[in-house]
Amino acid sequence: MIKEAISKVVSKRDLTEGEMEEVMREITTRSASAEQTASFVTALRVKGETPEEITGAARVMKDKVISIHIEEDAVSLDREEITVERETVLRTTRGLAEGTSIFNVSTATALIAAGGGIKIAKSGRKSFAPLCGWADVIEALGINLDMTATQLQRCFQEVGLCFLYEPLTRYGLGHLTDIRRKIGIRTIFNLLDPLINPAGATIQVLGVYEPRLTETMAAVLQSLGIERAIVAHGEETLDEMSIGGKTRITELKNGQIKSYSITPEEVGMRRRGLDEIRGGTAKQNAEIILEILKGGQGATRDIAVLNGAAVFMITGKAKDWSEGVKLASQSIDSGEAFHRLEKLVKFTNEERRYLRNPYETEINL
Repeated sequence: MIKEAISKVVSKRDLTEGEMEEVMREITTRSASAEQTASFVTALRVKGETPEEITGAARVMKDKVISIHIEEDAVSLDREEITVERETVLRTTRGLAEGTSIFNVSTATALIAAGGGIKIAKSGRKSFAPLCGWADVIEALGINLDMTATQLQRCFQEVGLCFLYEPLTRYGLGHLTDIRRKIGIRTIFNLLDPLINPAGATIQVLGVYEPRLTETMAAVLQSLGIERAIVAHGEETLDEMSIGGKTRITELKNGQIKSYSITPEEVGMRRRGLDEIRGGTAKQNAEIILEILKGGQGATRDIAVLNGAAVFMITGKAKDWSEGVKLASQSIDSGEAFHRLEKLVKFTNEERRYLRNPYETEINL
């Protein structure tokens, strides 16, 4: 099937959801060669992925992960991180050779939301060296990622927050990591990453790297059974809510999808530049997050608070953006966000480690 699919996509024709499922089954089971997979996902990127294609691929990928059975409702903050892929780093860092262009905002957001009483299940992976992704910063904060499904379930119940490390939930898919690394550009895999939350979250806040994708991904989330979602793209190529300009928002709520834009000024914040939220190594990014959680002021706090506001908004805890900003700020100023981090570090380090170097184990499968 993949040969026919490559021919079709190269001719700028869309695949049906069923055709995409068939192709992804070949890719995930290694029936398709690495060269065929690379050709297919590159051609798909050039054509532009449709909601049906993304949905079909996501259904197959979701069947491949180990589910974490969580009885309570969870919010997913998973996203295609701007800090991970070489293409975006080259576009935004102006020569930065190591680290990231901005600090890991979504990690700070998860802790702020959890401090406000929202249950968070966030999954992700380490970056491709020398960059700095989600899991690198989590480890730098002192959190142990190597836990079993049972331990993760207990972590969610006792702490109200768990970080799901990709290599522990996606066995047998390590060959895709090697292919992605060699291609070196964003592909459909980047769009799939945030859709495959093993905890089965029904509410999601998702950042995307292009404004055209907000409505596309909202439609995909709806097809996959997500009940409520905010999909955002910020100016200056941020897959976060932006304090540097407008943020395009697409909301999924009550079965309806609507789009609009907001600016920092509309929620009582002043506009900031990328230089003010610049990140670095895992250690440097962890230090930025700690400073925010301990009450530090400035642009880094503002962008974390704005992204936290989105979580309070879509969960219904805030009636509008201004109230969401207020609740996110309270989570920090009350010390609850930092306390949540302390509880998470304590819990994860008291548990017996599950795998030694799980990320390397997954890549070499």
